[in-house]
Amino acid sequence: MSDEAGTALRAAEVDGFFGADSMVRRLHGERVVLFSGARALLMQACDPLAVVGFERHSIIFDDPRTRLLRTDERMSRIYFGTHEQAEQTGRAVRAMHARVKGVTDEDYGPIPAGTAYAASDPALGLWVLASLADSALVYHERIFGSLDRDDRERYWAEYRRVGELLGLPSDSMPATYADLRDYVDGRLTDGSLWINDERREAAKGLVLAPPPFKPLARIAVMPLHESIKLISVGMLPAEIRAFLGFSWDPAREALLRSALLQLRLGSRFWPDAVRLHPAARHEAGERYGALAA
Repeated sequence: MSDEAGTALRAAEVDGFFGADSMVRRLHGERVVLFSGARALLMQACDPLAVVGFERHSIIFDDPRTRLLRTDERMSRIYFGTHEQAEQTGRAVRAMHARVKGVTDEDYGPIPAGTAYAASDPALGLWVLASLADSALVYHERIFGSLDRDDRERYWAEYRRVGELLGLPSDSMPATYADLRDYVDGRLTDGSLWINDERREAAKGLVLAPPPFKPLARIAVMPLHESIKLISVGMLPAEIRAFLGFSWDPAREALLRSALLQLRLGSRFWPDAVRLHPAARHEAGERYGALAA
């Protein structure tokens, strides 16, 4: 797609499933918000019933980076794609979820053996959706500054459309942003989350694993990796940090605040090729990601 001058328009500039001026595009167009996916994945790893399905039908613990990449590709096609691309992605995800079902073989934390699970269950899907939305808001606000109440409300109203596209009935999702906060805070404190030692170590590897480079290159990128690790752990809800065994203290919090301030100031000078998510910079209508074909 091109404008009158023949210049190719970027996906973020053209209305699709979401409008060019939508809050969803405003938040997810920022490349650093992509890292919020790790926070969401760690929150999801603490949902016992969902984890059983993950372990049987997903690569979440065996290859979490690939899982994050696939999630980003699919979600970005919804955020920045056309109506057709978003609907196609929604159908594909719903079809995958329809195949993920079964019965637990053994007790797992608060979940007894013999408990039925299904990825299409709105109760399971809601925690996944809420963790994605909550994480994006946390990253965007702590890096770029607080949103006002209307912007948060607008973002969640738009994100509910993502939930519906992925198969969640409208009445299964919190109606307002305040309701979303109540839901997330309730799950963090109601005893429904849990993780065992084996899965805890696998989940922590998502944050703690060294960069996948050769030794010399790894040395060069380690300072950046340490900053990303600090931010990834610091952005987690305190309850999830405790579940995963991450320590935190005032000194680390001070380092986190300093790192976030540097990001906020530095990002103002980044060129679009660095600051914007690749899907937002794609030519409008172009399919994004390796899974787009």
